[in-house]
Amino acid sequence: MTDDLLIKAGRLFDGRADSTVAGAFVHVRGGRIAALGRQAELGAEAGRFGRVIDLGAEATLLPGLINMHVHMSCNPTDSMYADIISDSPERLMLRAADNLQEALRAGVTTVRDCGTRNAVAFACREAAREGLLAAPRVVASGHGITTTGGHCHFFCHEADSVVEVQRAVRAQAKAGADFIKLFATGGRLTPNTNILAAQFSEAEMRAAGDEARRLGLRTASHALGTPGIETSVAARVTTIEHCAFLRPEGVRYEAALAGRIAEAGIAVCPTIYQGIGKAVAEEAPTLTPAQRAFFDSRQRRYETVQALVKQGVRIVTGSDAGVPHVRFGDFPGDVATMGAGTGLPAAYLLKAATAFAAEILGLAGETGMLAPGLSADVLGVQGDPLADLRALTRPVLVVARGWVVNDRFALAG
Repeated sequence: MTDDLLIKAGRLFDGRADSTVAGAFVHVRGGRIAALGRQAELGAEAGRFGRVIDLGAEATLLPGLINMHVHMSCNPTDSMYADIISDSPERLMLRAADNLQEALRAGVTTVRDCGTRNAVAFACREAAREGLLAAPRVVASGHGITTTGGHCHFFCHEADSVVEVQRAVRAQAKAGADFIKLFATGGRLTPNTNILAAQFSEAEMRAAGDEARRLGLRTASHALGTPGIETSVAARVTTIEHCAFLRPEGVRYEAALAGRIAEAGIAVCPTIYQGIGKAVAEEAPTLTPAQRAFFDSRQRRYETVQALVKQGVRIVTGSDAGVPHVRFGDFPGDVATMGAGTGLPAAYLLKAATAFAAEILGLAGETGMLAPGLSADVLGVQGDPLADLRALTRPVLVVARGWVVNDRFALAG
């Protein structure tokens, strides 16, 4: 870590404004942002820094990205399910470390892991915090909570009553979970589960939400089918993941239910990513029927996101990295894909991947913005992401908690 680091670039997006500051700088000291502003304000001070990195007039500085939905120990190939079932703890740990490093190289400085076995999730979180692992900041649920044989049972507590759900929440709080991950519906990747049906009763979901709040923990709920969205709203979860409004006939947006999501202040992480689209173009014959169905429904999912925003629901960005065809380094492109598909303003999506996400995590005073006193999580990209979100896919500098990643960890490439 350089004690006094000055970073200069043609423009700066701080995570709050709808525009950039031209001819900008960020001053990093002791892992924190000491100051930022226009280079013209530096004056004679410009020569006193221990190190100066000048990214040039075409570069933009912005907060490090936050991926709100990952599974760090999963192998993002078609063998994901077989691997997660059979791999040893040691192999899971090695894969998690590799995935996290890939995310960091791409400019992701915080991840919210939405389901990984406790021993792996919490060890990686602490290793990243202590500097033993070159990784983004990790916010981890550890084990999720599902029904017996339910979606992602392979890294979950299985619970089938109000009492068992409460016990599972308490067990995760005891283990050190940062938040509680609930599986309100089945999922495409777990055999013999139903994506259209609610896994838990409303009473069970309410019990989970109430117990988590009692213990001071936020909640995230996997919900593809509309019945699971309904129980998630009843539980007053912090975020609904996927939120696909699926009925037997396909995606069917329900404005009244969306209004209840907005009224409850629940954020949505839709996890619409570029991976399946790339796979269709490059390796279409290998797609499973479920994956192709996901791809075919994507335009309706984009329309759902547009409608949610219009009704006042806050969107945060997450990719579900770790599932087949969704790599950890692809997240900047996933954000750009969301922009192209939904037509939402670039400034909104940049905030969704930075300041909004930090607020939902309870980290608004730590990261998600470029402001004095906050952690020095800084991404430099070539181009202007407010004009073209694809600029996020051209990182030229990543600083994580004050470390210049390419120098400190030799992760350039």
